[in-house]
Amino acid sequence: MKSPKSLFNIDRLIDHLVGFIETRFEILKLEFKEESVRVIAKLLTIAVIVILSTLFFIFFSVALGIFLNQKLGSAYLGFAVLAGFFFLLLMSVLIIKQSRWYNDLIATITDRIVEDTNNENNEKETKISGNNQ
Repeated sequence: MKSPKSLFNIDRLIDHLVGFIETRFEILKLEFKEESVRVIAKLLTIAVIVILSTLFFIFFSVALGIFLNQKLGSAYLGFAVLAGFFFLLLMSVLIIKQSRWYNDLIATITDRIVEDTNNENNEKETKISGNNQ
């Protein structure tokens, strides 16, 4: 039969273990929330940039079309020239997209993003393990 002192130590050990597990779980929840907020902030920033860039592009294109209309003396020719330019630009992008150079570029960018993400995760793990010591 175990002594009461021995049972008390086991109870304390179990209490400490439960406390440790609860604390670790709370830390993981906070880290997840932090990462979620960071991702949402990045996505919102990208969305705002895309929206503003699109608006700029649209208004600039309309202004350029009107300017070309005045210079060419036509109500529609400026917009036709602009549409032709955008069509050539679209065709160029589609041709480049199918080239080997494009695939190599995408692979390089993807590798760098994955490498940067791994470096960030390693830095976080180093900070966490450094705090535990």
